[in-house]
Amino acid sequence: MSHDEQLTSPGTPPPPAGSRFDAEHAPPAALPPDDALTDPAHGRTLPATRPPETYVPVRRWVLRSASELRAMRGDLREQLAASAPPAGGDDTGPDNVVLVASELATNALAHGRPPAQVSLAIDGHAVLIVVSDCDTTHAPFLAQGREPGEGGFGLQIARRLSSSVGWWSDPGGKHVWATIPAEPTT
Repeated sequence: MSHDEQLTSPGTPPPPAGSRFDAEHAPPAALPPDDALTDPAHGRTLPATRPPETYVPVRRWVLRSASELRAMRGDLREQLAASAPPAGGDDTGPDNVVLVASELATNALAHGRPPAQVSLAIDGHAVLIVVSDCDTTHAPFLAQGREPGEGGFGLQIARRLSSSVGWWSDPGGKHVWATIPAEPTT
């Protein structure tokens, strides 16, 4: 599969060669947040950007329900051990990738339109997680001002554990991505 097919929703044809990031596929600027009734002082939308094109697709999981998250986390952990050692030689890199993927996938299943797709890609220096769902009507929303236990902190967790986070939308769905440093591969 090509890089474009790996990072788009099923059934969505890849964009024509040379136009992957054309304005035709730019994220819509006017999508409402997941909770359009939330006071803007308590949150904001995530920046609408695409990840760099340097990543090579490694694996993709399709999740139809939250009951499939556990298996995806285990498979992701195994795939990371085989293809992307943690940066700095510590053991938290894979845990951070799995936590970010799990949080973003949970958001897609809870607030988007299933199925959710979780894609893993690497570029030799970082891991890219892209989580897609079929909902193009709501922008990802960063929760702010909530009490612990109220939920809604998945994107905040992703932002704290990742070097960059963003999202885009195309005719096939909404795609939220995060990059996490990894040891350079040889």
